[in-house]
Amino acid sequence: MTIINRLNTRGVLVRRGVLECLNFNCPICLVEEESVDHLILHYHKHWIIWSKIIKWWGLSWCCPKNLSGLFSQWTFMVHGKFQKKAWLMLLFFSVAWSFWLLRNDLIFQQKSPNYDSVFFLIITWLCLWLKALHPNFPYFPSDLLRSVEGLIRWSNVQITRTGVIWSPLTIDSFKWNMDDSSLGKPGLSGIGGVLRNHHSHLLSIFSLPVGILDSNIAELRAVVKAVELSASNCLLHHKHITIKSDSANVIN
Repeated sequence: MTIINRLNTRGVLVRRGVLECLNFNCPICLVEEESVDHLILHYHKHWIIWSKIIKWWGLSWCCPKNLSGLFSQWTFMVHGKFQKKAWLMLLFFSVAWSFWLLRNDLIFQQKSPNYDSVFFLIITWLCLWLKALHPNFPYFPSDLLRSVEGLIRWSNVQITRTGVIWSPLTIDSFKWNMDDSSLGKPGLSGIGGVLRNHHSHLLSIFSLPVGILDSNIAELRAVVKAVELSASNCLLHHKHITIKSDSANVIN
């Protein structure tokens, strides 16, 4: 909503007739019309935060005319797959979100903005989100506040999976093998599964979309679907059925 200029700023609300024409000024500076570009980018104290973030990463910039121009620049300012994710998807939007929260706190709770803590909060949120996405990310907010070098140099080394020894099923037993696929976290997802007997003969198969879900939830949906299909077939009642998933979160 921020990038496409659809936030309900006072300038937008006045043009829509929600607010009177005298109420379009920015609630923080009380001078300029409150627009997305002014509130998120051009207001002096917010511009200082953007400059501090860019300097912290070791870069330099020329402030663009509008927020969409900044977003276009932002995409190409760093290198590295992990670093681009941190820089673009987390850091950019955490800065914009912080300014929107400051504005709302001022309007709805009469809470004056505390700019001394904004930079610290942005880096803290960035670190917490990175650890949520990559549990093996080794740095803490205090580390990143001292230096960004660890973040710039770090690479997300994939964890080696433990090998699993396959063993055949016992006689008259069955196994579901399921999997999911998600384009994002969350993102458009689909699930599928196959049922085989102890001869490894294919007995049943399913594949279907499940909407926009986190990959763990999608995997859980696959397990539930396998249980439902097994329960609906009387030939499988009182049989030993194994349901196999490669998601440790679902299994736990």
